[in-house]
Amino acid sequence: MKKVNLLFLILAFILLAMMCSGMSMCSVGREYRFTAVVMNPWNGVEGIYATICRFLHTGKTMGILLTAGLLGLLWWRLYALLRRIFQR
Repeated sequence: MKKVNLLFLILAFILLAMMCSGMSMCSVGREYRFTAVVMNPWNGVEGIYATICRFLHTGKTMGILLTAGLLGLLWWRLYALLRRIFQR
């Protein structure tokens, strides 16, 4: 098994948090877009959860599991992308 590069893993997590913040910022009105409350990445995570529960008609537990799985998959794929771009 190949060794996990901790730097790229942390950078991928930061990039994922920035993506969740950007998604949250795009979903509010223009006058509130750059406030600290809207830039919170947790709002983007809650948006993913609400979308999964609404369109897949899942319960609370299944929605949380699907959201965590999706975020984990996105984090790992961002890590793989960063590693592929900047190594070699």
